[in-house]
Amino acid sequence: LATVVVLVERNAIAEHGRSAAGEKSMRMLSGRMHWLTMGLALLVSAQGIESKPSYGQAPSKPGSQGARRQAETTLASYAHAPGGMGMMGGMPGGMPGGMPGGMMGPSGPMSMSFPGPAPMDVDMMYGNGGGYGPGCDNMGGCPSCGNGMCGGQGCGPFAGRLGNGNGPLAHLRGCHCGGAGCMACSGGGSTLFPGHLLGLLGPLAPYSEGGGGSQRWFDLYAGTIGLSRTSGFGPYSGPLDPITGVPVPSDVMSTNGIAGTPALRTTDLDLDRMRYGLELIASLQVGAGTSIEARYFGLNNWETSRSVRLQTPDLYSVFSDFGVNPPGGFDDTDGSFLHTISYNSELHNGEVNFRRRWVSPVQFVQGSWLAGIRYFDLDERFGFAAEGPRNNAFAFNNRRFANIDTHTRNQLTGFQVGGDLWITLVPGLMIGAEGKTGIYGNHAEVETQVFTNSIPTASEFLQGGQTAYLSEFTASAVYRLTYSWSVRASYNVLYVDNVALAPENINTRDYSNGLGGGAFTGDRFPFLETDGEALYQGWSIGGEFLY
Repeated sequence: LATVVVLVERNAIAEHGRSAAGEKSMRMLSGRMHWLTMGLALLVSAQGIESKPSYGQAPSKPGSQGARRQAETTLASYAHAPGGMGMMGGMPGGMPGGMPGGMMGPSGPMSMSFPGPAPMDVDMMYGNGGGYGPGCDNMGGCPSCGNGMCGGQGCGPFAGRLGNGNGPLAHLRGCHCGGAGCMACSGGGSTLFPGHLLGLLGPLAPYSEGGGGSQRWFDLYAGTIGLSRTSGFGPYSGPLDPITGVPVPSDVMSTNGIAGTPALRTTDLDLDRMRYGLELIASLQVGAGTSIEARYFGLNNWETSRSVRLQTPDLYSVFSDFGVNPPGGFDDTDGSFLHTISYNSELHNGEVNFRRRWVSPVQFVQGSWLAGIRYFDLDERFGFAAEGPRNNAFAFNNRRFANIDTHTRNQLTGFQVGGDLWITLVPGLMIGAEGKTGIYGNHAEVETQVFTNSIPTASEFLQGGQTAYLSEFTASAVYRLTYSWSVRASYNVLYVDNVALAPENINTRDYSNGLGGGAFTGDRFPFLETDGEALYQGWSIGGEFLY
């Protein structure tokens, strides 16, 4: 337009150049046309700046103001075009004749001009699963996620895959196209808190920029793990049966009176108490989807005790077969007014695993398999204590005592395999489960220490090897707060079999041979029982850090 106006100016000046009045008139006209030309040029430039994003440009980031403006421009253009709505409708106005309806005419050689955003999003074209890969937050396959619109029944977790938009999981669906206005998904831009709750709870939604296909990954984890011992003890080997000569299994430690009613049992100890320890995990990436993980948890310590006290010294222990052998029991352990049993246990776990991750074709389902080595240490102590009058002469200023402690230690080392499975409910919120199991060699030890009035110090020690088994199951939920930080809460189950438990390794056999002589001089028959099992359950919570 500016070129045309300049040519008009030059022709007018040439036509009237011989007349002074004409020249003066042309100069005035030329000045006015010059300002008119500048105004028209600025107007065209401004219009061009505004319309650039709408012609042949890549779409703005989903959810941005530019994306919404492009979407509105596109819809408006299609709605007013002759031939109907949509790219495959009739021929838009201004198109050369003879072109098929819905095809766009070239604006120049080897070029095409498209109103609105590009016809296919870059994420949709180049390897992100047809528009619902990690770059698109919808997980269900919003086919036009890139241009800020979610349409059809593909929005939301599981909706497009399992629930078909209106299935039994429809309450979970929502739109994850950056909050760009999802007309087919609950009427709001928040999946976790759609509808009327958006205004109140929307800020609590998880960090979702990783999308529904974001791979499960972290570099460091630190938290606390609480476990309770939900399995009891088995019986210990009691005194020998006088007829069969076989130890009698029992859990009774003392009776009220000679061979009287049980007053104290090992099962009276309360083990089902939550004890808290530390859990640490470090992950080092060594390849695509491959990492080496080092994990430690432990420091959980169980301490419990149970006592029975009488006003008269009528408590008799298992060591004398409850006052039967020898008759009236031993001076140190029987005829007592106080009997106490105590239990202490502590565990430590260390493992190094090779983990390989995988992602299913349904990208919100992913998992991994692992293999590695594990070391598990379980220490236990069981103690028996008695107080009574010396020589059964009841007097608090003339007491005698007995302290008998049994200590077991299990050191398990072996190979384990396992894996995990994760499902993304909404971008930034995942649930999953992991299982591990292995076969281990258990180096077990048992040691008994005795300190009484009659025996100042005495001890027994025995060790041996045994095959043991350990399995672990964990169910977890991960809530992503920011790009780098997430919170993980888990339910944990740990089962270990073929271990030596202290209450099951109390040596009560022929104890009379050791009393009075100052040492274990007779047939004590030390033994190591490794047929015990332990089951732990509890909760853990901590933070994950992604570098």
